Formats: sequence, C-alpha cells, structure tokens
Amino acid sequence: MYTPHTVSLISYQDGQPYLTILRGVMMQGPDSRAIRAKGAQEEDNVVLFVPFSVRAETVGGKASTFMLPKAYAVTDDPEHHWTLQAEGESAGRCGFYVKEELTEPLSLEEARDRYDRVYAIAGFNIHDYGCPVMRHYEVLSRATSRFYEYS
Repeated sequence: MYTPHTVSLISYQDGQPYLTILRGVMMQGPDSRAIRAKGAQEEDNVVLFVPFSVRAETVGGKASTFMLPKAYAVTDDPEHHWTLQAEGESAGRCGFYVKEELTEPLSLEEARDRYDRVYAIAGFNIHDYGCPVMRHYEVLSRATSRFYEYS
C-alpha cells in the first residue's frame, strides 16, 4: 500500500484532546476534474487509509497504539493510544485530523483557524482480511474548510 502522507490526529477523552502523529497514511480526495466542474462544496469528502502497520506516535516520539472508540473512552492512558471517533461520539466531540505535523493538541475550531487542510471524521471501516500488508482502517471524513488539492 502506497502511504506517502503524515497527519496529526486528535482524539478526545472526557473533553480533553489528545494528539497522535500518524506517519505512513494515504489521503484520497474527490477527483479534481469534478471539483473544477462543480466548485468546492461543503460535502467534499476525503478518505484516509491507515495501514495497521502505521507509525503512530505521541509528540514526544513514544509509540501509540490503536483502540476502538469504546475502549479508548475508558482507558487510563489515552495519551499513548489513539482512536477514530466519528461525529457525535465521545461526549459530543468529533475526532479530526490535519495534514500537518502538529506539536500540541488543538480543538477543531483552533485547527480550522490555523490550518487549511482539516478533516472531521465521519466514520471508519476496518479491513482486517487478506494479505497482512494490505490490512487497514478506511477513515471517511469531510473537509471542514475550503477543499485544497494535496499531494
């Protein structure tokens, strides 16, 4: 699986944001021809492919492991774990990611103010079958600001 991108993922536990850097992911957005024809729309969707083998780490460089949302909500160590929270989960908080390497956790509003490529998580699928190197999480998300092409 081709995974050239790095994103900063924010997960929430008890209203507190936690930052995880995901190195080795793949972002795919809408076809650029469709965007030029229709113009940027609020429903610009982006899919983030996160291999099970992703290098996930805290800002300090310590390894971080994936947990399903309900397990993450009750862990005693949210700083060293990460999850994929869809809108409306975790006490009304929405997990999101930024196509930048952040140095501190931010709220969604702060991230929107500071960065162009901020994506709210709408849901995810777990693809845990087939060849081990192809197993991944498919994160369905939407741009929270004007869509920009990325490479």
